[in-house]
Amino acid sequence: MPKHRYEEMTPWKLAEARDQASLVYVPIGSTEFHGQHLPVGFDAMHAHAVCLSAAEQTGGVVLPPTFWGTRGHEGFPGSLLLREETIAALAADILDRLTAQGYRLIVLFTGHWPEVQGGLLKRVGEEHMERSPDVRVLVLDPLTTHPTEARTEHAGRIETSVMLHLRPDLVHMERLEAPDALHAITPDCVDASAEYGKAWFESVVAETVRQVKEAL
Repeated sequence: MPKHRYEEMTPWKLAEARDQASLVYVPIGSTEFHGQHLPVGFDAMHAHAVCLSAAEQTGGVVLPPTFWGTRGHEGFPGSLLLREETIAALAADILDRLTAQGYRLIVLFTGHWPEVQGGLLKRVGEEHMERSPDVRVLVLDPLTTHPTEARTEHAGRIETSVMLHLRPDLVHMERLEAPDALHAITPDCVDASAEYGKAWFESVVAETVRQVKEAL
């Protein structure tokens, strides 16, 4: 889907896309332990995939995913989580630069911990809208955006199924058979399937599209 990938577009293509829909998606994730069976970059990869699929229906452009996130499984293998103020400053700078480029609807889509990182991004977005009242900042995430099955989990059935759908080559279900493999993750990951992941992912994309079109 290169026609929506910001980093692959020329300045004149970006201008054309902005004229058609003054909309930009900003996928934000983390680099964090997701069990022994999932990649540490899952949150950003998930957010990016949702944004790209949504942009196919709404127009607009999608920034490269941000793999830096805040708070979570600190101290676990592979986790590289930054201070909240660092992520807040990064998000504020991104919003400022996108506003200067002429975007009027900015979707901050976080794949990481909606209650914490999502809340942080909402505060940053509200502050930005106070400074730039002609800009709308919409903060979404996959877990609470799902229309019927919103809940919190970590590397459980939902996230494992989504990765089995998106990138099965990066999922190692056999690792879940090891002793203590379910430590610090949602244990229903063993029930994951690509079919469930596909249906769940498509529901999130559909609801994201609905909310973005409403905001437009």
